[in-house]
Amino acid sequence: MKRLLFVLLLVLSFGMLSAQQSADEKLALQYYKDKEFDKAIELFEKIQAKNPNSYVYYYYYASLLELERYSDLEKLTKKQVKAFPNVQRYKVDQGYAYERAGENQKSEKIYQDLIKNLPAKEFSVQELYSAFYSRAKYDYAIESIQKGRRLLNNEVLLSKELIALYQHLNQTDKIIEEVLLLLKGEDDKNMEAAKTAIQNLLLDDEDNQKYNTVKTTMQKYSQKNPSNINYMTLLYWISQLHKEYDEALILAKALDKRQKTECIRTYEIAVVAADNHDFETAIEALNFIISRGENVYNYVQAKMKILDVRYQQLTETSPIKMVDALNLERDFKKVLEENGLHSGTSDWIRKYAHLLAFYVNKPQEAVDVLTQAMKNADRDLKEKNQYKVDLADVQLYMGNVWDATLNYSQVDKDMPNDELGNEAKFKNAKLSFYIGEFDWAKSQLDVLSAATTKLIANDAIYFSFLISDNQEEEEEEEDDEDTTYLLFEKNSVNLPLQKYAKADFLIFQNKDEEALVMLDSVITLSPIGTLVDDALYQKALIFIKRKDYLGAESLLKKIEESHGSELLADDAVYQLAELYEYYIKDIPKAMEYYQKIMRDFSGSLYVVEARKHYRALRGDAVE
Repeated sequence: MKRLLFVLLLVLSFGMLSAQQSADEKLALQYYKDKEFDKAIELFEKIQAKNPNSYVYYYYYASLLELERYSDLEKLTKKQVKAFPNVQRYKVDQGYAYERAGENQKSEKIYQDLIKNLPAKEFSVQELYSAFYSRAKYDYAIESIQKGRRLLNNEVLLSKELIALYQHLNQTDKIIEEVLLLLKGEDDKNMEAAKTAIQNLLLDDEDNQKYNTVKTTMQKYSQKNPSNINYMTLLYWISQLHKEYDEALILAKALDKRQKTECIRTYEIAVVAADNHDFETAIEALNFIISRGENVYNYVQAKMKILDVRYQQLTETSPIKMVDALNLERDFKKVLEENGLHSGTSDWIRKYAHLLAFYVNKPQEAVDVLTQAMKNADRDLKEKNQYKVDLADVQLYMGNVWDATLNYSQVDKDMPNDELGNEAKFKNAKLSFYIGEFDWAKSQLDVLSAATTKLIANDAIYFSFLISDNQEEEEEEEDDEDTTYLLFEKNSVNLPLQKYAKADFLIFQNKDEEALVMLDSVITLSPIGTLVDDALYQKALIFIKRKDYLGAESLLKKIEESHGSELLADDAVYQLAELYEYYIKDIPKAMEYYQKIMRDFSGSLYVVEARKHYRALRGDAVE
């Protein structure tokens, strides 16, 4: 019984001691936080004496440094070195204390002895590097890794850490040397590490000087070491990262040939180039695959993809070259004659009809194609209604307002809770907007503002606000004039809004030159009105199609700077980001504007896409 009581008393005593120590530590750390270093040192000294291996040592050491008590620092570190002779960190701390005290000979001797006596163990190399790094002794940190590599016969030991050091010291050439070492072997096990190093290096490269250095070096080593495919592979990746798809295509062809991969990389670069609006390179890549014949793995895919890319190129260009439109019309017609009008060719049918109506001025032929496609899709309500929406678009293009609104309304009725039904309702509301029936258009748009499809809901909210912000009260007029024709105007009532609606309709019809004139008239009529940013934004989009990128940049920046609180502010910033990414190819600027979307417009519909683009430009999503 006495023995049990004795044990209990020991346990209780130990618990009280631990609690006391814990309280002392908390108080000491609070003093340290409050920069009352004298008070903190008194407590740290007691705690350290009882437990030399405690984390408190680091706070004790830092407090003594703050008060420049170098004699005490020398005593502390000597005790630690004696107690733990194999821990190199304490020796570095001792050398650093001498250095701070101005005793540089002593400190240098300690540092050099540590390098000289470094054990041939990876853990020891890591420990010494970390110790030097923590005291900002970067040269010695580098030397410790290099010595470790020699001892362990490992050229890429702690490569990540060494590259980080070179990055911190802004030593571009040294980073590239490390990358070359990572790629030296014939396997690609270090490829991801090499990509990460280059990616981080190029994050701060506004003048492209680092990129050009990396590119030149990789080209040189690729030529000098033709048997090592890693250099060419990294160069291919870098070209994509920097959006130089024409150069990436050359490398893709070479890699396909070397690796006997049947144009897999060539097709890959065609898709990536098209996604980034470099249609010339995409078409060149696809034509190359097609020229290789039917036995090539991606031959059929290339034959199908090239029509889509040419269509995308045409629809994003203004003014179009009619010869390109007619050639595309011929090729679409041929492929549809060969394959027929059915669900498997529905995408081509829709593009062909749109091409006929909006680009080669054959709207009746478009109507005929869509009508036949609707008959063939009679058993598939959704496919049939998709064609019906396209048919309504063509009818609206032709000025057949009532036929168009009837077809939009039928799809809305058939599919009231479907995305396609919402799209039809939105297009019908836009039709009312085009012809000046603003109240009716707004009532439909307000319903759509709760649509499940975020894009449609966002567009509906935008146009609803556009109307409510710019609509004037109409005075009753005894006027029997027929107002059902397209884009009417009533004297001066809602004139700026009517002009804007007409400009929007002209854009819908791909009549960009006329639209620009109308948009200018909107600005002239109301130079300080709320429609100015809308007109500027539409002009910027047309300028991009016309390849007037600097003109578009100027207009979008004007919106950003002068209309930053308007609804289109985030649209303008996001469009600027895409302008820099795809067309001007100023990657740092593009990243800056994608960041601005994430930072300043956190509720914007563009945030998710901005984050994706930002990460891709940083290199995260590049395979």
